[in-house]
Amino acid sequence: MAALAGVDGKGIVVTGGGGGLGSAMTAELCRLGARVVVTGRTKETLSAAVAAIDDELGPGRAFAVTADVREPESVAALVDRAEEWLGGPVDGLVNNASGLFPVKAEELSPRGFEAVVRIVLNGTWHCTSELGRRWLAAGRGGAVVNVLTPYAWMGAPGIVHNASAKGGVLAMTRTLGAEWAGRGVRVNAVAPGWMPVGGTDSLAGDEAVRDRLIGAIPAGRLLKPQETARAVAYLLSDDAMYIVGEVLTIDGGHHLSKGLHEFSDEIPGRQ
Repeated sequence: MAALAGVDGKGIVVTGGGGGLGSAMTAELCRLGARVVVTGRTKETLSAAVAAIDDELGPGRAFAVTADVREPESVAALVDRAEEWLGGPVDGLVNNASGLFPVKAEELSPRGFEAVVRIVLNGTWHCTSELGRRWLAAGRGGAVVNVLTPYAWMGAPGIVHNASAKGGVLAMTRTLGAEWAGRGVRVNAVAPGWMPVGGTDSLAGDEAVRDRLIGAIPAGRLLKPQETARAVAYLLSDDAMYIVGEVLTIDGGHHLSKGLHEFSDEIPGRQ
């Protein structure tokens, strides 16, 4: 597959890289010519993602580093290790680490809410801040792409914790995009719709629900993970140098229809 202009040879860090979307994005970025440091808390899933890329593309395209984005010290050590493996500075960051479990708002515990916010909002800040400070101090550019969802601004039943955290990341994207663009650091986001990977497919496991979901998407199908990956690659690339604080929505027009509120009766335990 041809490399995307400006991505070939870049060193990228992908958080939450052992999951369905994370591993798919990592593989596609490698196919597009990037070298990717994939990170998460589970060594086994990270190793499996790297092994699959090694089998397809040969060794040296991807490297796994375990880290906890909730902890600033762990993030700093991650970036140090990434720079060591890359043999130089990191060029781009994809903040994909997330947490999601469907639950009625009145049944969500304070600890459950905080757990998701620490991963999604705090984790995104820790990673972005660590790399952003290094890029600014060195006087060099860099690119950040945050992975959101349309319910970051639309809302959705059963996921108030994740929607609230993603909404915070949306504000962070726009704020840092404006604040850092003049010094060469770009911050943008993608907001993918429903894909047959990971936790985002939890409501679509039932065939009847899946048919309803697809029927509500103007494009008439679910999103392919590689389509998200290529959108991320574009925002990381030199072709997107003039895009700042933007959110690229990739949901087949779903946010233009009723959105997720039509599935409010699918919340576990809802009557």
